[in-house]
Amino acid sequence: MVSAGVVVMARPYSTSPEGVRVEARDPGDGETMRRSVMTVATLAGVLTASVAVSTAATTTGFGQWGALTGSTNDYATTLQLPAVGFPGATVASDSRSDVALPSGASNWFGENTPPGQRYGSSRDQAYLNLRPKADNASSPSTTTYTFDRPTPQGWTFVLGDIDADQVRVSATRADGTPADTADLGFRGGFNLCSTTPRPSSVCSDTGRPKDVPTWDPATATLRGNAAALDSDGATGWFEPTASLRTLTFTFTRRAGFPIFQTWFAVTKQDVSGTVAVATGTCSLATATVSLVDAAGAVVATRSVDASGRYAFDGVAASDGYRVALSGVPASCLVTSPSSRAIDLRTGDAVADFTVRQAVPVPITGEVRAAAGPLEGVTVTLTPASGGPSRTTTTDVSGRYVFEDNPDDADYTIAVTPPPGYLPVPDRTATVPAGATAPVTDQDFVLQALPTVSGVVDGPDGPLAGVTVELTGGGSTYRAVTAADGTYALPRVPAGAYVLSVPSAPAGYLTPAPSSVAVGTVDVPNQDIVLAQVPATGSVAGTVTLDGRPLAGAVVTVGPAGGAGSSRTTDVEGTFGLGALTPGTYRVTVTGPVGTGGAAPRTATITAAGEDVTGLDFALATEPAAPAPIVPGPDDPTEPPPSQPSEGGDTAPDGDAVLPDSGGPSAVFPLLGLALTAAGAVAVVAARPRRG
Repeated sequence: MVSAGVVVMARPYSTSPEGVRVEARDPGDGETMRRSVMTVATLAGVLTASVAVSTAATTTGFGQWGALTGSTNDYATTLQLPAVGFPGATVASDSRSDVALPSGASNWFGENTPPGQRYGSSRDQAYLNLRPKADNASSPSTTTYTFDRPTPQGWTFVLGDIDADQVRVSATRADGTPADTADLGFRGGFNLCSTTPRPSSVCSDTGRPKDVPTWDPATATLRGNAAALDSDGATGWFEPTASLRTLTFTFTRRAGFPIFQTWFAVTKQDVSGTVAVATGTCSLATATVSLVDAAGAVVATRSVDASGRYAFDGVAASDGYRVALSGVPASCLVTSPSSRAIDLRTGDAVADFTVRQAVPVPITGEVRAAAGPLEGVTVTLTPASGGPSRTTTTDVSGRYVFEDNPDDADYTIAVTPPPGYLPVPDRTATVPAGATAPVTDQDFVLQALPTVSGVVDGPDGPLAGVTVELTGGGSTYRAVTAADGTYALPRVPAGAYVLSVPSAPAGYLTPAPSSVAVGTVDVPNQDIVLAQVPATGSVAGTVTLDGRPLAGAVVTVGPAGGAGSSRTTDVEGTFGLGALTPGTYRVTVTGPVGTGGAAPRTATITAAGEDVTGLDFALATEPAAPAPIVPGPDDPTEPPPSQPSEGGDTAPDGDAVLPDSGGPSAVFPLLGLALTAAGAVAVVAARPRRG
């Protein structure tokens, strides 16, 4: 039975099993009889905070980029998805030059593409353009996003222009362990030219393929078309299903001079509610509601207004959140529980709270550590004169309340330290005779077990996104380095441990483990230095024949006088070879038969690991030699011999004298001229035609 002065209201409510929400409110002057409050307290199962999911429209936002800094093989920027609760990220890439942040005015995916249907069109939304470390298949670029804290869900990353190249995707979970392929959340491939509207500057060339990349779950690789042809619009999209701390793209050239694009977007929902005063006088002037993420971090706080309302607009559409009420007066308490889980994956959430005046005499205090308030700590109150003990837990602000304590009595208050904290002495609270005001400031400060901390550095400075492990005593503690390379492994029990980096980032060597002894105080300065993999370089160039790209030419790269490695030019005539240690290399090309201009080239790689480009070969077809003229089979080679006359007379010799003149006969010279002319005609007639 509900006592007078309390109004019980029932109205339809979607999440109650019976479809009814019950509230109790005091319509009177705020004075509440002790027994009336006790009666209301029996309704604890009814007067609890409530959560509903509304069907308000989902909103979205695209990633916002910071300034792009750096130069070839050393670029950096930042990324922030515009949603409450979504952490920022630092971005580091060793891409070669021509990294850019285009505006999205000429290249975008439309609202009818698969990701566009959920996140909207990316038109006029900036994205990141990246390239390989060098233009060869042996020099992929590595780009790592290190988030300030673990990510929620409800977001996507979209990889575009995946054609003559491939991208391997890897990530680290919130606990520092490697993410598996399922955690990456590949949703599918599509072509941004296959729907309307579409970007005309990308999709207008009808002669280029409009293909779709393929996903290989075994290697977590998004690969372009099998022929490694330059195409338009080939895109894949992902929605991670796990909370991530790092995200890495390893981009490899397969042919040509490829580039890939990266978009980020997030869906958002709203959280709102009211804080109602059920009984008594409970000012809400100092009341606040905190949004707590899945890792227990408070990511946002809102004050409760004069009407008891609060709101978080544009929260990342994920599950794992809680809203927690704190800051009510010492004479009041939040009807248990003081925090409520919310799920924003399918819509907005409404979470209401109820507070009431505590039954006199309340005893209240806070439990804290050096780092801040401790939520969920168990506190026990025991009458010093004997009697049953009672327990409660601290709220998000570390506060606890025990109500209905008789006056003129002493009480023992004990705290059960959570894992990772040292025991703390009990304390005694006294409720004076006749007291009605709360007994406050019964606080505890817990000492955490030691923290092992340090910095992970490389030759060029701190390294972000590196997982550090501390193993010993049957336990493993992990942390991921922040943007400044720092890490902290808190609340480590005393003992002997091994500190290691289980998997060094690309381009670095895994360091040897080190020993760490943990006692009763913090262990700072456990710094780790990662050495870089010895620098290697690359060579690249183009082979042309008569000014046009020559595919299939064999290019050999090797030390002078030594064996080399061969590569075959692609359809664009390009070649490249990476992972070359310092030294001088001879580059030769084997062109087709009948070509020239293939003189060897020389490239020098120093300890800096240069990417040597421009090793081009311009081959030319050599002129064909003229074909020799071969006489025909009927051509005479010398005049025919003289033949005797039919009468058997012998021709006179050269000294013959004609009877009529006494000089040489004139008949023979004339006959010789005639025969010579006839032979010339015969030679011309017998010579073959040439076209």
